[in-house]
This record gives sequence, C-alpha cells and structure tokens, in this order.
Amino acid sequence: MKGFKKKYWLCSLLLTGSFYLFKQGLAQAAPSVLVPPSPFKGLNGLNFDAQGQLYVGSVLDQKIYQVNVETGEYQTFIDRPFGQADDLFFTPSGQIFYTALFSGEVRTLDSVTGNFKTIANGIPAVNPIAQNASGRIFVGQSLSLQNTGLYEIDPTGLTPPRLILNQPGLNAFEFGSDGLLYSPLQFTGEIVKINVDTGATQKVASGLVSPTAVKFNSKGELFALDAATGQVVQINTTNGQTRSVAQLQPGLDNLAFSPNDLLYASNYVDSDINEVNTQTGTVRKVVQSGGLAIPGGIAVYGNSLYVADTFSYRVLDRETGAIQETARIIATPVQTPLTVSVNDQNAIVSSWFSGVVQRLNRETGDVLDTYTGFSVPYDAIELSDGSILVADCANGQLTQILDKTGSNRRIVASGLLCPTGLARVSDESVLVTEFLGNQLSRVNLTTGERQVVATNLSSPEGIAYSPDGIAVVALTGTQSLRAIDINTGNGVTLLSNLPIGLQGFSGGPPPFTLTGVAISGDTVYVSGDIDNSIRTIKLSSKIFSIPEASSPLSLLALSILSIIYKLHSAKTKAG
Repeated sequence: MKGFKKKYWLCSLLLTGSFYLFKQGLAQAAPSVLVPPSPFKGLNGLNFDAQGQLYVGSVLDQKIYQVNVETGEYQTFIDRPFGQADDLFFTPSGQIFYTALFSGEVRTLDSVTGNFKTIANGIPAVNPIAQNASGRIFVGQSLSLQNTGLYEIDPTGLTPPRLILNQPGLNAFEFGSDGLLYSPLQFTGEIVKINVDTGATQKVASGLVSPTAVKFNSKGELFALDAATGQVVQINTTNGQTRSVAQLQPGLDNLAFSPNDLLYASNYVDSDINEVNTQTGTVRKVVQSGGLAIPGGIAVYGNSLYVADTFSYRVLDRETGAIQETARIIATPVQTPLTVSVNDQNAIVSSWFSGVVQRLNRETGDVLDTYTGFSVPYDAIELSDGSILVADCANGQLTQILDKTGSNRRIVASGLLCPTGLARVSDESVLVTEFLGNQLSRVNLTTGERQVVATNLSSPEGIAYSPDGIAVVALTGTQSLRAIDINTGNGVTLLSNLPIGLQGFSGGPPPFTLTGVAISGDTVYVSGDIDNSIRTIKLSSKIFSIPEASSPLSLLALSILSIIYKLHSAKTKAG
C-alpha cells in the first residue's frame, strides 16, 4: 500500500506540474541583467558645510547626498521628493538653502528642528543660489532663453522674490570679496559680475564655450567649469585672461572648494565627482557611478543597443552592455533625450523636458534636424517615407511631421489618453500605449481610426513589436512586462517586480521618464529608470500557442489522475 501511495503522489505531482507549464503556454527563462544598476541619476549642485562635510544634490533623483571626500562613501541626507537640489549652500549654523528646479521652488531645512519650508515658489527652472556677506539670498533662472531672472529671496519667505534683472544663461554663481555677484553666462561663454542692488552688469571674461559654474577659493582666485569642453579654468578677474587647470569629461555641472582649497566638480552625464588640485592639475576620482544616468527609451539595431540616457545619447554593445559611444548634452546639440527609436540610417530622440524631437545620424550621433512646437512629446518614430510620428501626451494626439523642415504637419489621431509609447506595425498602422487610459491601441495612419487592442493595463509606457504579432509593453503601475497578442488581446506577464516607474515631481507630466522596451530576435530589452539598469529576457513565438482555458493536455492529465484514483479505490475495497 505504501509503495502504491508513493507512486500515486509522484505521478500526481508530475502531471500537475506538466499541467501548470502547459497552462502557462511556456515557462519563461529568468531575466538577465545586461547593464548593472548604478547609484546616481546625475549629480548637480554641491557645497561644503561649516564642518567641511560635502553635500551634493541630484535634481532627477530628488535627493541630497552626504559624501565622504576621502573614501567616496555616501548616504542620503534629504530623500525624495524633498531633495531635488540643483544648487545649495549652508549657513554657519547648519541651515541648508537649496533650489528645486523642477518644482520652481526655493527650499530650506532647519537642521535643529528638521522642518522643511518653501520660502519662494513660482520661479520656473530656478537653479543657482548664493548668499552674500550680509546674509542676503539670491537665486537665478537657467536652462533656456525663457528663464532669465535674477531674484533676491526673503530667507523667511514672508515677502515675495524681488526681480533684479533679466539675464539669460545665469548658473552657479558666487559673491566676490568686492560684494559683486560673479556668474557664468552659459549661452554666450562669458563670465560677468553683477551689482545686485542696481542690476549693473560688467563682463569679466569671455571665450568659454558653455560655462556652468564659478567659485572663489580662499585666496580670492576665481575658477570656472566649462560643461561643453570639460575644462576647469582659472580666471584672472583683473584682465579676463583664462588658464586651463584640468581636463575632465564634458557634462560638468557645479564646483565647490574644500577648507584646504581642493576643488570638487560634479558631472551630470557620468554621475561622478572629481577632486582637482588647482596648483598641480592633479585629478582624483572621489565618486564614480560607472553606469547609466537614467535610461529611458531604448532601441536595437545590429549589434548595438541605443539608449536615451536623459543627459546623453548612448550606444552600447547589446551583448555585453558596455558603453561604446556617448553624445553628451551641451557638448553636442542633443537635447535631454528621453526616448529613442532607430532605423537603417537615423535615430529619432524626443524630450518632453526640452519640448523637442530630433533626428540624428544613428552611427555618429550628429543632429540632423530639430523640431519644436509640441506640448509634452514622448515617443517618436520615423516612418518608411521619412516622416516622423510623435506621441504628444498633453494634447492627446499623434502628430506627423511630413517634411524635413517641420513646417508641414498633420494630426493623425486625437482624443488619446496621454499617448506615450509607439511601435510601428506596418506602413499603415502603429501601436500606441495610452498612459492615462491604461490601454494599448492600434491606429490607422491614413484614417486615424483607433482600435483598442488591450485594456486594464496599469500605466503602460514603452512598447516594442515583434513581427509575429506580439507586442511587449512595460506596465509601470504594476512594475511588470507583459506580452500581448495584438490580434486577440490575450496577454501574458513576462516579468514582475521590475525597477520601473520612477515617480516624478508634483505638477509634472504623468510619466516622468519613459520605460524603454526593445526586441531583437527572441530577446526583449527593458530599461529600469529606478535603478538605471537594463535587463533582458527571452521571448518565444509560441507563448500564446496554449489558450488560457483548460487545454486538451490538461484534460488528459485530469483523466489519468481519475483512472489512478479509481484503481486505487478498487484495490482498497478488494483488500
């Protein structure tokens, strides 16, 4: 009897296991990590407190970190969403003041009480912040020709900001011993000094490409960073002559001097901090991220994986994940790419942050065309006729750019609920994810007719299409990857618990970044905007070959179990 029971349960286990596998259609292989996670999403403003402790902010990660300059070890000082510091400074008592660029706010944290306070708001792209010798606080706007204000801020927040002047290109600035505010002008390559009482401005130096920060050391010597060239430059404030001190990577954001006059420079592209001895030019890496900054859209062509890494357009080896090429913003005309799609010749990148869609040479990264005039553009793809289709979330429409100049456009479809991700099915139709509609739709490019393919998708973003009729969609609401048969709407979850769906800032667009999905052969790639990783998983065309209802094989398994049970019962009665 014991032997029979053992065989019976073993057989049941095997058949039940087989039933489960066939019920799923196909057991999926475990995912592989192609690009390992990295700790930072671009590093921005940095400064020392009165005790000589370094702090650095990350706008996109909405955090402020405390960094040990000797070991490179770090810990979170202010977590998201209260961080978001683009620039910061500490008072002698330990109170921190900082600018929240996305939120357009100036914030402070009292180190004694632990209370946060917003002392100014409604200042779009507020970036540099500095305090003069008498304790007055000043901030500036940056990033575009539309954000140009220099303001004085009430430290208590009781009175509104006072506009001093409008000057394009202000960035990380500092007061000199003469009481004047020294600032880079990022768009003209100049350094100027400003009388904050009168607004009078005087040129100090010129000839830089894109300066983003100036600071004085303890000797009163002025140094600047050039984001476009990666140079650390000393500036003679008397005659305007410049001297290159050190060569770093382009993408430099801000700098600070330690109590012993060592210069520390942050880089938003590589998410690193370098220490520079300005006397010898010696460079030491303090913090190194070693990976991607914040990967969004991804695409595959040949042996390459193309990544919209927010601060750069990158080309990776799709087998090893190694970074092969990087086109950095500011150093090149590429503008904060959040999505990317590729074809035989070109790459199309788009950015809601910059409000642009750009056509690039896929191999060189050279910008061929730049198009503006969108509301909140997400994914964009080039069609076979050379036109470009753009998913505009805020307008709820698909817009087609018909000519190279971008002057001839047409609305292909409207009434979409935040169209986000695009995938070409044929010359006649595309697939589009509707982030706010929680659905996947197919749109006829000629008639604009929309057919809903699948519903109840939780905040869908990136999408890729396989020629065998399978779409793979990133569902950020459930942090999962789902395969969908576009002919039947049936779906299967490929991966769960993915690091996707990075939360944005209050008042920002619904999807903060776009979780990218790409397919090459049987390999699916998905970007992780939470941990800056890229993962892969194998996809089989037979994934939908077994229906989700009971299959003939499962019924056969149940029949066999029934027969075994009857034999067991008969033998028991006979015994």
